[in-house]
Amino acid sequence: MKKIAVIFSIFVLSASVIFAGEFKPELHTNPSVRQQGFGGFYTSDIDNFYGMYANPAALGKRRAHSLFPGLNVQVGGPLKDSVNIVNAFSTMDSSAIGDIISRNNGLNLNLDVEPLLSFGHISGFGFGWGFTTQAFVNATVPGVALADMNAGVEAVLTLGFAFPIINSDNLLLSVGATAKGFIQGATSYTGSLVDLMDTLAADPSGMPLYISTGFSFDAGVFLSICNTIDVSATYYDPFSMVFVSNGKIGSPSFEFDFTNAKHLDPRLAAGVAYHIPVAWTNGVITSFKVMADYRNFYTLFGDGHRNPWLELSCGTELVLANIVSFRFGMSEMLPAAGIGLKFGTFNIDMSMYGKELGLEPGSAPCLNAAVFVGFTY
Repeated sequence: MKKIAVIFSIFVLSASVIFAGEFKPELHTNPSVRQQGFGGFYTSDIDNFYGMYANPAALGKRRAHSLFPGLNVQVGGPLKDSVNIVNAFSTMDSSAIGDIISRNNGLNLNLDVEPLLSFGHISGFGFGWGFTTQAFVNATVPGVALADMNAGVEAVLTLGFAFPIINSDNLLLSVGATAKGFIQGATSYTGSLVDLMDTLAADPSGMPLYISTGFSFDAGVFLSICNTIDVSATYYDPFSMVFVSNGKIGSPSFEFDFTNAKHLDPRLAAGVAYHIPVAWTNGVITSFKVMADYRNFYTLFGDGHRNPWLELSCGTELVLANIVSFRFGMSEMLPAAGIGLKFGTFNIDMSMYGKELGLEPGSAPCLNAAVFVGFTY
């Protein structure tokens, strides 16, 4: 039973990190496995249900989509040592953990699981909604003397709409917005890995538990020219309010501090997409597009801690006979690739992609693998 509690406390609770001892709320709405294959969210991506989270204004052009419960797993770190890592941490084997850290020159780990509790629908008339759940863990372990870990779960309800300002055969201009309500439970730790292991092995119920609830809004604009060129921008979380309660894993607290609202970090992104004409292939190629985005203009005008080149992304997706998809891209100056198979409403997506955990290109790259099996329409 103690082993189950240890694994649960490491891999199931989360939401954000602690900076200077203060809890900082953060939403963890990840791109889909399909999107990871060409570099993540793009503000002009309209070919999937998850595009609603990238730009609500594009709802004005999207056809009807539905998301049904499926399994979405994304894992990052030294994949060849993944089994050894799970065994070492589940048994609290400090010697094995030390060997793994030494062999990999430190550990950068992340796990995101979207269980069978996510569903939603886009109407095709400018309205969409989605309910998503996530369980995740993130860990940076340079050595046994220092570890920065956070882990948790969240549930998010999203409502989105788009309003077309201009809607003709060759030109579409729309604006849109999404409203998000959420609740999440999180625990976080920064300090000695040895001390953390001792705490988890002895009594993990004493670790901090932060329960957060709140809401936020996104706003976007979308311009489509001749159904060939799309230009778009999204302002993420320009207004948000988050209320946090402080407790312990063994004794949760639901006494929220409504007098001290926290806020999510806003982001401003913009991008373009070009749909390459494929009619001449007689249905062999059903879709071929290239996309580019700049993910956060705040990096250019903010405190400069993160290298601005890390916000640039580009990607492409080629779909054959509406069955097989090939995807390639670059995000955070690291490559991404993926493949998808679609049999009616049944989808299988697989992706490999890099994620930069440092502040400079190449300073802390992490290899990620992802798979999705489920039904979408």
